[in-house]
Amino acid sequence: MPKATFEQQEEVINSAKKNIKYDTKEFTLELLHSKFNRQIEDGISNEISIPFYQRNFVWSKDSQSRFIESILLGLPIPAMVFSEVEDGVMEVVDGSQRIRTIDNFLNDTLKLKGLEKLSELNGLSFNEFSSSIKRKIKNKTVRAVVLFDMEEDTLDISQELFDRLNTGGTPLTGMEIRKSYKNGKFIDFIYNNCSKSSSLIDLTCFTNSDNKRGYKEEFLIKYFAFSDSMDLDTSLNDYLDNYLDTKNSDFEDDTIEDKYLEQFKNMLSFVKKNNLVNAHVRAINKKNRLLAIYIGTTLALKEDVTLIDATISLDIFTNEFIDKAKSSGFNNLRENVELVKNIILAR
Repeated sequence: MPKATFEQQEEVINSAKKNIKYDTKEFTLELLHSKFNRQIEDGISNEISIPFYQRNFVWSKDSQSRFIESILLGLPIPAMVFSEVEDGVMEVVDGSQRIRTIDNFLNDTLKLKGLEKLSELNGLSFNEFSSSIKRKIKNKTVRAVVLFDMEEDTLDISQELFDRLNTGGTPLTGMEIRKSYKNGKFIDFIYNNCSKSSSLIDLTCFTNSDNKRGYKEEFLIKYFAFSDSMDLDTSLNDYLDNYLDTKNSDFEDDTIEDKYLEQFKNMLSFVKKNNLVNAHVRAINKKNRLLAIYIGTTLALKEDVTLIDATISLDIFTNEFIDKAKSSGFNNLRENVELVKNIILAR
C-alpha cells in the first residue's frame, strides 16, 4: 500500500478529529473530596462520580500510600481527567484510583504504610497529623482536565479516552475494556443478575482479586457466548465483542433476558443438585474445568429438557477431562464441553 501524501495525511487527521472542549483546573484535595461525597439534588449521584465503565478499586494499601507520599513530597502527579455531564456534575474519565485514594485518606480509613522517603510517617492516618499539617494536606492541589460541551456524536469520547489513557500502568483486563465499550442491557444483566447469584458464588469460589478485576464477569460472558455457539469464524476477542453487541441489542426485549436467566438458574441448580462441582475443580485451571461443566450442562439440558428435574449419579472427572483441562486452549475447552454434555446425556 503506498504511503499517504502530505495532503492525504492532513485529510485523514482532520476527518478523524473530534470537537472536544476542555478546561485545565487546579483542584485542592479538600475540594475533590468534598465534590466526591456531596450529593446533587436528586440524591442519586454525587458532584463527582465514577461511571459504570470504570474498573473497581484495585490499588493496594501500599499503592495508595505511595500516591499520598508523592502528594506530600510535592512530586508531579498526572492530571486527572473529568467529563462534565451537566452543570457542576462530573464523571471521572481517568483518575478513579487516585480520587478514591484521596477519599480514603481524608476519611481517615487509610493508614500509611511502605513509605520510603517519609518512612517516619508509616502507620499514621490523616487525623493523626497535626492541625497545621492537615490544613496543608487539604490545600494540596491536583491538576485536572475537564471535558465539556461535547457534540452528540462524540459523547462516547469519555469511554474511548478512558481506554487510551489506560494502556499503561496496571493493564486493564479484557472485561474492564469490554465493560467500557460494550456497556448495555446484557452487561447489566451479567453484573446485576448473574455475578451476584448466591449459587454461582457458592460453586465457583472466585477470589477477591478475580472479583475486583472483572474475571468473574468475563467467565460468565464466555459461558453464555459458548453456550450459544462454539463455532468461531473469527478471533476469540472479536467473537466476544460481536456477541456483546448482539446481546445488548437482544436484551432490549425482556422476554429474551428472562429466557437466559432461566437457563442460567437451571444450569446452576442441576450442577449443585448433582454435585458436579467438587474438590477436583479446586486443582489446576479450575476456571477451565468450571466453564466446561457449566457449558456442557447447559447444552445437555437444552437437548433433553427432562433432565432439569432429574437427580443422577455420574462422574464428570474422567482422566481425559482432567488432562484437557490442564490447558486453557479453546479447542481443549470445546472437547471438554462435549465430554460433559455426552456424559450427562448418557446418564
